Amino acid sequence: MDKNIQISEKKWYEHKSFFRGYGEFPYIILKVGLTTFIQIPIHFNANGDFVNFPGTHLDNVSEAELFSYQKDKTSSLHNRLIELCKRIKNKIELDRKSECSICLVEGPETAYYFKENSFVFNASIPRGGTLITQENKIIGMNTEHYII
Repeated sequence: MDKNIQISEKKWYEHKSFFRGYGEFPYIILKVGLTTFIQIPIHFNANGDFVNFPGTHLDNVSEAELFSYQKDKTSSLHNRLIELCKRIKNKIELDRKSECSICLVEGPETAYYFKENSFVFNASIPRGGTLITQENKIIGMNTEHYII
């Protein structure tokens, strides 16, 4: 797996080592411990290429939808992302046989937390703690969950 390593000279306690496909918006954050989070990248039109595009895929997204989404995060593609998150949350809960806490992150100040069967907007996105891949590899500690 390719890595995009970022070294922080300002804060000695930060660690970033994002693998290819991680750290780019949009993504899903699954809280798995008090300060441990799994990032699930979301890729558009990756056609099942999980090697180069790990995480989850949303296919059949038109260029017009992508363009509209880049300009306005409340476009129709946003609604498709919410539905994708609901399906993923349901699958995780069925697999684990317990509730889970997830968040759709669409930008540095754009998050939708799942609360009481709906997603609620919040300008504060998950950050800090230990960020891991779905394969339990550490990609960040005590830092933002995205590539700056």
